This record gives sequence, structure tokens and C-alpha cells, in this order.
Amino acid sequence: MLDLICSLWPHKKMLNKIQRKRRIKLVQGKPNIKVGSMWLKTLLFAILVFLITVFFSYKVFDGSNSFNYLLTINEQNDQISELKDKIHKLDLDIQLIEVALSKKDAELKKSKEENNDLQEEILFYEKIVGKRR
Repeated sequence: MLDLICSLWPHKKMLNKIQRKRRIKLVQGKPNIKVGSMWLKTLLFAILVFLITVFFSYKVFDGSNSFNYLLTINEQNDQISELKDKIHKLDLDIQLIEVALSKKDAELKKSKEENNDLQEEILFYEKIVGKRR
């Protein structure tokens, strides 16, 4: 394509100079990026679309009921944790009562053994002495 342009253009040297200047200009020049306020407009538009979408979904899906549902879940989680604490305390109370009952059972067994021993002694002495009436 360059040959076609060169054959049509009478001055080859001038074309080569222009191409060389363009190459030098591209290499030496700083990139020129136009930022402007377009990115700001795009960002604001995206935020606006997001807010409209949130509002629309809140209205369509009845967000107040959903929010209330989430609040009741949170309240029920709190109640569950309170009930677990009460259950833990009651388990500790039951364990203490079981320990007390086991001690009472041990004392009762001991007193029954003593009572049996005393009754055996009474029977023994009654046989020796005789019954009193």
C-alpha cells in the first residue's frame, strides 16, 4: 500500500519525512487521555440505577415484611440462647440434686445397716435374757 501511495505521490522524500515525523511524535509525545467528567456522570448514573433497583425490589418483594421476618429470626435466636442458658443452669441443678441424693442414699444404707446390726444385737440379748413383757 505504501508503494501505491509513493507511486501516486510525486515527492517520495516528503512522504518519508512526514512518516518519520509521525513516528517520532508518537514515540516522544505523552499519551493524551481525555478524562473529563464523563466517568463522574457514569458513576452517578450507576448509583442512581442501583438505588432505583433497590427501591423497586423493596416495593415488589414487600421489603417491610422481609425486614420484620429477619427481626423475628433475630429475636428467636436471642430467645433460643436464653433458653439454652436456662437449660444449662437446670442441668447443673439436677446434677447437684443427684449428688445430694446419692449422699442421702449412702447415709440411708449406712443407717439401715446400723439398724440391722442393732436389731441383731437386740435379738441376741433377748435370747440370752429372755423377752420382757
